[in-house]
Amino acid sequence: MSSSSSPYVRRLLWIAGCLAGGFAVLCVSGWSYVVNSSTQDTAWVTALRWLPIMAGVITVGVGFYLLYLPVPEDPEDFFLPDDADGELERTDGK
Repeated sequence: MSSSSSPYVRRLLWIAGCLAGGFAVLCVSGWSYVVNSSTQDTAWVTALRWLPIMAGVITVGVGFYLLYLPVPEDPEDFFLPDDADGELERTDGK
């Protein structure tokens, strides 16, 4: 990603990636590892089966954490161009 992209766009991509990736890992690993487990599995195998599920939960948690973080820039900078203040002053007749 280029350095000229907006922090809003970068944050949105991280949030989308974390939420989509985390939910995908949860669905795939939950179905294939936990539902198809056996009662004869050892504790070590059971712990390894839960490892991808915990990774998915942490990834989704990071996505929600990023969603609720405040954006460090002024929100007006996202919608208005850099010279918007000059244009607004000229429209007032000054």
